[in-house]
Amino acid sequence: MKEISQIQPLISVIMPSFNSEKHIKESIESIQSQTYENWELIIVDGMSKDNTVKIIKEYLQIDKRIIYIANSDDNGPAQARSEGLKIASGEYFAFIDSDDLWKKNKLAIQIKFMLDKNCKFSYTKYKKLLLDGSLSKASMGGHDSNSFNQYLRRRGIANSTVMVKRECIDDEVLNTVGKSHGEDTLWWLLILRKGYTAYAIQADLVVYRDVEDSLSSKVLKHQFTVWHSYRNELGLNIFKASFNYIGYIIDVFIRRLIFFIMNSLKK
Repeated sequence: MKEISQIQPLISVIMPSFNSEKHIKESIESIQSQTYENWELIIVDGMSKDNTVKIIKEYLQIDKRIIYIANSDDNGPAQARSEGLKIASGEYFAFIDSDDLWKKNKLAIQIKFMLDKNCKFSYTKYKKLLLDGSLSKASMGGHDSNSFNQYLRRRGIANSTVMVKRECIDDEVLNTVGKSHGEDTLWWLLILRKGYTAYAIQADLVVYRDVEDSLSSKVLKHQFTVWHSYRNELGLNIFKASFNYIGYIIDVFIRRLIFFIMNSLKK
């Protein structure tokens, strides 16, 4: 058993949920269907008012790898992830939102990549499940690798694609919580600032679901959050913050333009 665990380290998967009854079944089952089986799923629910908790408890009965936390002090997704990480047992941590989906070989490909490359932080490309129910033909992703200074003026590390080694998460990350969408980006920047590099797997292994009322749809609020993070949480001076913020806007525009063009051209 010890030899197997060294070959297949435990991966703790953290999933925040809140009023997620529409899609959480699919998300859970996309984890259960993974070809890599040495995982635990920690679902942190923010006191949902719909049938989310009932659905979660049904899965608790049939899969002992699933853990449920009733998060009475819910303060948004970052705080929920933080609560999940505090009880996680894995050597590696992966994240998924309660409306996103993983391809069956996501964990297997990603953990092999990290072990072979001896890297501590990785992410993948993803496709979008659009509001009309269709799957995008093109994929979204990021640069091959990102350092702290590079990622200040880039984007492309989507939450549900990330896997990090335990050592990347410290109290600074765990205590950076609240309701703003941009806190997952802030987490990645805090990790990268410690000297880690994030490496991309240039394969679409995740399906990101567009949801009308999701935090990520509040574009203007997100832009303010990015600026606030640069100036306050990261302590960048006005010149460095401005330079990197402009670079970030350009990078987002270019990546979305390429996605739009490629999605239109592909059959």
